[in-house]
Amino acid sequence: MNKNKKIVSLLILVTALALGVTVFQNFFADKPVARSMDEEQMSAAADGSDSADASDATQQNGAETSLVEIVGDALETPNPLGEIVMGDPDAPVTIVEYASLTCPHCGAFHNEILPILDEEFVKTGKVKFYFRPFPFDGVATAGAMLVQCSAPNRRVGFLKVLFERQSQWLMSSDPVEDLKRISKQAGLSETDFQVCLKDERILNGIRAMQKAADEQLGVNSTPTFFINGEMLRGHQPVDVFRKAINDQLPNDMKSSN
Repeated sequence: MNKNKKIVSLLILVTALALGVTVFQNFFADKPVARSMDEEQMSAAADGSDSADASDATQQNGAETSLVEIVGDALETPNPLGEIVMGDPDAPVTIVEYASLTCPHCGAFHNEILPILDEEFVKTGKVKFYFRPFPFDGVATAGAMLVQCSAPNRRVGFLKVLFERQSQWLMSSDPVEDLKRISKQAGLSETDFQVCLKDERILNGIRAMQKAADEQLGVNSTPTFFINGEMLRGHQPVDVFRKAINDQLPNDMKSSN
C-alpha cells in the first residue's frame, strides 16, 4: 500500500510540474443518447467540424464563470459540464456511477462488467448509464477534466479508452504525454489540452459534483453506483448488477439471465 501511495504521489507531482496546473492544489484544499464509441472511431482522423467542436467547447468553457454549484438533488441535477451517458433517455432504469480514473476497481468494472451490461441492458433500452467523476488525486482529476473538455459525442469513447489503457498511462514514466496522446485521438488539440487543464470552471464543476455526492449521498469510495436511487458499492460480480437492475424493471422487461 505504501509503495502504491508513493507511486501515485509521484505521478501527481510530475503532472503538476509538467503542465503547471496550479488548480490541482485547490482540489486537495477542500477535497471532500449514445452507445459506446469504439476505440477505432476515436482513432479515426477528425474532420474540420470535429476539431471545431472540441475547440469551441473548450473556448466556451473558458469564457463562462468559473463558479459551479450543484443546486438540488445530486442524482437528479444534470452534470453541469455536460452529461457522459449511454442508453435510451426513456429507459426505465437509471444507473449513475461515481468513479475515479485511477481507481483499479473502477477500471475492472468498465473493462469487465460494463460491456456485459451494455449488451444486455443498455442497448436493449432497459438502462441508461451516467458516469460522474469522483477523483481522489490530481492525475484522476486531469483525466476527468479532459473527458469533459472533449466534444459531447466523443466523451463516452474517450472514457472507455482511458479505462482500457489505465495501467499503461497511469504507470507510465510520462503520464502527461500518454494523456495528451489519447486526448488527441479524442479530438483535442495540444492547445485544447493545455487550456482544458487550466480551466477552473471545469475543475470546479468536477469538485461540485464530488461534493454533492459526498454530502448528499454519502459517496466516499469508488466505484459507487445508484440504480434507480438504490446504492451499490464496489466492483461487484455481474450477477449482482443483473439482480439489482431486474428488481427495478417492469415484469415484461426483466432479463432471464
